Amino acid sequence: MLRRGLVAALLAAGLLAATSAPAQAIPPGESLIVIAYYSDAAKTQVIGQQWQGCGQPPGSWGTLAGYRTVFFTPC
Repeated sequence: MLRRGLVAALLAAGLLAATSAPAQAIPPGESLIVIAYYSDAAKTQVIGQQWQGCGQPPGSWGTLAGYRTVFFTPC
């Protein structure tokens, strides 16, 4: 009985670790945060962007939906 519980706990922990998204570290100092939106999973065509930071007002253009990637650019 104890063995089944231990195996179930290990499987649950492994499943959670396998499905969680990797953490992305934010670089030190002030950065411009840019989110790029793509039309497909291959990320071949940018269809919109959103940005904020570096003491500037936030802005955007295009379609703000779809597949995205976050970029951190130093000011």
